[in-house]
Amino acid sequence: MQGLSLLRFFKVLVILLLIVVGLAAVLFIASVEDKPLVVSASATQVDDADSVKELIEQIQQSVKDRTLDQQIPLSENQLNSLVGFLQRAKEQFQGQVNITPVASSISASYQLPRNPIGRYINFSALILPGAGLQLSEVRLGSIVLPGKETLATLVWLADGWTDSTIASQFVQQIDSIRMFQGSMVIAMRPLDAFLRNLKDLKRDISVDTDLSLATAHYLRFLANLDVGKRPSSQSLARYIQPLFVEAMSRSAADTAGEENEAAIMALATYAGHHRFANFVGNVQPQPKRIAAPRILPTLMGRSDLSQHFIFSAAIKVLSEQGLTAAIGEFKELMDRGEGGSGYSFIDLAADHAGVNFAQVATDEKRAFALQRLLAASSSESPFFPDTAGLPENLNKAAFTERFKQVDSPEYKTLLAEIDRRIGLLPVSQLTHTQ
Repeated sequence: MQGLSLLRFFKVLVILLLIVVGLAAVLFIASVEDKPLVVSASATQVDDADSVKELIEQIQQSVKDRTLDQQIPLSENQLNSLVGFLQRAKEQFQGQVNITPVASSISASYQLPRNPIGRYINFSALILPGAGLQLSEVRLGSIVLPGKETLATLVWLADGWTDSTIASQFVQQIDSIRMFQGSMVIAMRPLDAFLRNLKDLKRDISVDTDLSLATAHYLRFLANLDVGKRPSSQSLARYIQPLFVEAMSRSAADTAGEENEAAIMALATYAGHHRFANFVGNVQPQPKRIAAPRILPTLMGRSDLSQHFIFSAAIKVLSEQGLTAAIGEFKELMDRGEGGSGYSFIDLAADHAGVNFAQVATDEKRAFALQRLLAASSSESPFFPDTAGLPENLNKAAFTERFKQVDSPEYKTLLAEIDRRIGLLPVSQLTHTQ
């Protein structure tokens, strides 16, 4: 009798699983369409990237004034610039934001690999002005979903995924939204409690223990180097050489990539910004004390290039290459505006070189060869390209006059030249046989 009950249970379980899988398949088929809902040019969208600096400054001020109510203005151009950034990071994605006094729409299309069902997943949502965050309608392909219930479901899923109530708290922070033609103003309740809870959540997120322990080792190693204690700036290469000597001493043929990963994260935490430690755990050698060089290291005699290189290498370790490249480009586009340093192809070369460095360093076939190369030289030339003739300090007008916009033939030619120079570097020429 017990055996029959167990058999019935498994039959019911199988039927339920088949129903769930069937519903998921139906939803997927209904959400896939042959044509994209959105056709947008990222080059045009990011042309207003300099306007995003105002938004960043506003958010920074809101964080400082966390005990006060906040009014955060958002323009259509700012939001579409951010959407354009995402598109440049992930070319399969296209999106568009439209803001009117009546409602604001968010639309997106994602191109799928070739398949017999369809090429695009299309999404759109309508946000209404008024109290709190109100979704009027959500569309996923041909499926129309009620806005209120969809928002509640998304919040529930986010809370469940993070094992917290952080998504619910974020929605509750929005007091009201006012909309105009091409802009909106979001009224936020004081952020203090939310930011404290967000910080606690970040601490609770599990990290890779092996990566954390190895990063802590390399950070302690860097902190003990004499080069970091000198009263004058030193080339980043003088940190990289002993660091990768140490990495090589700890590596086997099949673990070199993992050791290099940890070494890069330690370098980013030490000579880039201490907050990179947030991604790998509690790695500081001494409690309540940040390990850092006395003077920031340089590349080509410039500390900003060293920062670009280190940041890009670390972000590559933590993310996809496309995202890293897009971040560097978007930062330069923001710098074209008034008060910025101007668009710099030299900075962009440092970004690309950092990505390339991390890509080779974490490639199992080339990781050990890279260690040997770097351990043998205290020069920048193995990993940093020649930047002679690359334009920089271009304001928006000068950039537009010379290159029109990103993705123009003139712009692509210069990017190709940067990548050509990086391709000639000794680190780029490494093979698994070396």
